[in-house]
Order: sequence, then C-alpha cells, then structure tokens
Amino acid sequence: MSDPTTALLDKCNRLLAYAASYPNNETVFTASDMILHMQSDASYLTRSHARSVAGGCFYMGNIDQPTHINGTVTAVSNTIDVVVSSAFEAEYGAVFIIAQIGVWIRTILNALKYPQPPSIILCDNECAVGIANDATKLRKGKAIDMRFHWIRDRISQKQFKVLWRKGANNLADFFTKALPVHIHQSLMPFLVHTPLDRNNRFHSARVQRFINQPIIRH
Repeated sequence: MSDPTTALLDKCNRLLAYAASYPNNETVFTASDMILHMQSDASYLTRSHARSVAGGCFYMGNIDQPTHINGTVTAVSNTIDVVVSSAFEAEYGAVFIIAQIGVWIRTILNALKYPQPPSIILCDNECAVGIANDATKLRKGKAIDMRFHWIRDRISQKQFKVLWRKGANNLADFFTKALPVHIHQSLMPFLVHTPLDRNNRFHSARVQRFINQPIIRH
C-alpha cells in the first residue's frame, strides 16, 4: 500500500502469527464420484462505499451427498462490483458469481470424462433460493442487477440446482466476514487438515451438526 497505517500493521502481524501457529495445514481429498458441489454466502454492506462481499467454496462429492465436505478445490471471496439494495440481492449476486465459476469447473470435469448432473449450490437465504428457482415472484424486481438473473436460465437448462441450507452450517460464511475465533476454529477442520488440540471443545459438536444437518429442497 502507498499509505499503510498502524491498523494495517496490526492486521499483518495477526495474519503472520496465525500462519506461524498452523504451519502444517493440508488440503485432504477423499475418494468420490467427482460430482461438483458448491456453497454460497454473502455479507451485506461490510466493505467501504456500501459494498458487499460474495464468498463460496467448491468441492467434489457424491451425487446423493451434497453436504459431505471433501477437500476444497477452489474458494472465492470477492467484493460484489455493484452496490446492492438488500441482503437478499447480495446473496442472489453471490449465487450468480459462484455459478459462473462453477460453469468452467463443470466444463473441465466433463472433458475429463466425469459427466455432471445439475450442480448443487447451497445458499442460506430462502428469498435468493426462491428467486433463483423462479418459485418466488418479486413485485418490484427491476432494481436487481440484470446479470444476476443469468442463474435462473442456467437452472432451467439443468446445469444447477440452488438449495437452501441453514446459515450456521454454511461453510461459505468463512469467506465473507471476520468470524469469532471459536467459530473460525470449528470451521477449519472442514476446509483444511490441521493438528488440533485434542481438548478443543468446539470441534466435536460442530462436526456433528454439519454432518447431520439436512438440506431443504425447493
């Protein structure tokens, strides 16, 4: 940065301390049917100039287990390039951004002879899920960025399915906002393999919630 501040220095020191605390993190991939699954999230108005953040993670799994987390093949944490008018629009925009990346991953997988059924995107905003699936009608939807409706067309083409999942069990939350330390620590085992203190009181209960939490199909 051309004009760094002491606040930035504190953030850099914290990042370096974190890296030093977990020097052996690894991404672990387990055997699967190579079916692409995604999780999507957004944080509304959490950046300067009224901007929002879209985040998501991508992993391979089995067709009947979209919530079983495998090693992450890529992840996204991007500032949405327009000012959205609501939390719903931020979430809808995040689904659009995640799906656009999902398109080229699907293309690669198909080229590698792993044919893909409609790829599941898990989202924790029911309104965004309803609009994406054309199951919810907006009375005043002209303010929504037109690009975001691209996802509706791709759903009709059977390329994607957008399903709702409880926010507390949405891994994409990790990529959109600064989380409390205990939540951050409990999500880490789903994204990286890292030596954890066997007395970590957050890990076990959180793992069971993620494994057992059902999804609601729309």
